[in-house]
Amino acid sequence: MKMLCRGRWIALVVMMIPLIAGAGPADVFEKAMEPNRFAPPPGISMEQAADMVRRDTGGRVLSATPTERGDRRGYEIRVLLDGKRVKKVFVDSQAKPPRQ
Repeated sequence: MKMLCRGRWIALVVMMIPLIAGAGPADVFEKAMEPNRFAPPPGISMEQAADMVRRDTGGRVLSATPTERGDRRGYEIRVLLDGKRVKKVFVDSQAKPPRQ
């Protein structure tokens, strides 16, 4: 009997944490329903985007990061050209995937 009461008390405390933290129950559910900003964008993958830039520029890809420009999601690819210059190229995630 004592264990059952302790379990209920712990469950009550766990359910109260969002309220204590200042978020109401509605806020918790709204946050849970928001799309994940850090999820990979749909469409082409980051590897495909980097490969497209490498083939188009003939340079060496230094880095690729998911990013947003305005309302467009995509990837910012940094590429080394001629062994001297670094160029940033934005590839829209909705671009057509390269043909195999």
